[in-house]
This record gives sequence, C-alpha cells and structure tokens, in this order.
Amino acid sequence: MRGFYGRWVVANGVAEAAGLGTTFVLGTALAPRLAAASGVAEILGGAALAVLLGTFLEGVAVGWTQGRVLAVHLPVSVRAWVRASAVGAGLAWLLGMVPSTVVSLVMLDAPAAAPGALPPAEPGPWLTMLLAAGLGLVTGPVLGAAQWQVLRQVAPGGRRWLWANALAWAVGMPLIFAGMDRVPWQGPAPARVAALYGVCLVAGLAVGAVHGRVLAPLAAAAGRPGAPAPGPPAG
Repeated sequence: MRGFYGRWVVANGVAEAAGLGTTFVLGTALAPRLAAASGVAEILGGAALAVLLGTFLEGVAVGWTQGRVLAVHLPVSVRAWVRASAVGAGLAWLLGMVPSTVVSLVMLDAPAAAPGALPPAEPGPWLTMLLAAGLGLVTGPVLGAAQWQVLRQVAPGGRRWLWANALAWAVGMPLIFAGMDRVPWQGPAPARVAALYGVCLVAGLAVGAVHGRVLAPLAAAAGRPGAPAPGPPAG
C-alpha cells in the first residue's frame, strides 16, 4: 500500500492548503472588521462566519480530495465522504470557536484597563504548543467521527480512524500554531498569503502522514491495492 499512502499524504496536504489555507486567508482579510465588533450580535456573527468558512472550504476540499484517493481502494462514495468531512469540519470549527467567542463576550462587560496597565501575559511557547496539541487531541476525533461512520461500513477496524485523527491533529495543530508565528504579518500581502498556504500545506502533509499509517492497512485489508472500488465511487 505504499502507493496509497503516498497519494493519501499528498492529497491531504494539498487539500488542507486549499481549504484551511483559504479559510485563513479570508479570515485575516476580515479580521480588522471582526476585531472592531462591539456587540454580542457582531461577535456571534463573526464566529458563525468562521464556522461556515471552515465547513464549506476545509470540509469540502479535504473530503473531495481524500475521497478520490480512498475510492480507488475501497467501495466508498466520494459524495458521502465529502458530506461526512463537511459535517466533521463544521463540528470541529464550532468547538474550536467556543473559547475565543466566550472570551470576547466576557470582555464586553469587563471594566476598561487603567491607563498604563500592562496587558495580560501571554502563555510561553512551550505551553502554547502543549495547548495546541491538546486542542488537536480533542478536535481530531470530532473531525473524523462522521468519516468513521462511512469508513466502518467498508473497512473492519474502522474505529481506529478516531484515535488516528486525534494523534494526527495533535501533531498538526502545533505545526499550525508555530507556523502562524512565522507568517510575515507586517509584510506584503502576497508573502503573507503564500506563508498561510505554506503553513497549511506542511500541517496537512504531517496530518496525512500520521493518520495515513492507520488508514493504509485498513484499505489493504478491505480491498485489493490499486484496484478500483467495486461500488460506484463517485457516488
């Protein structure tokens, strides 16, 4: 299954670059307006917009690209995989947006800081990476849960897909957080956009490399390597 594994890793990297990268690019373009949000409706609207972008951009891009690779080896409908990926992405983005949205809502009622007061200390880099890995451990299974419902119908042992996503995103999330610190935010827009896509490409390749190690044996056990799926894969 070396051919499958390599195609899976590349597909995952390209899909995350296209989907998640575009979500980040659009998010940074809208960030100044969202940062100026001064009411509950604006804050909730910004969070809802982020969830929708993540659902339709990341979910559909990842689902379609992964599904095209997977359907060569398993009788999986690409359409079903896209739907499952979009559902998982939407739930993961919803979960991921809760902390920042709650903080923003709380800050609406917080008293203004005294002139000259120091801003709250940010967590150190190691703590940030640890929190990012923890976020990946939580959101990874959420991302993969709906996909698992599709996978378990055609691949024995499909439950492993849940913890595979947990491990994969425990690696991918710190890479995203670390990469964001290296984006030239004050530089020219083309360099900033290219960096965002590059960060998501690297993270997507790493995520695919991790959960692809679990998926490749499942695909090998359920079908002939390289053989077309017995069902209509394009669903």
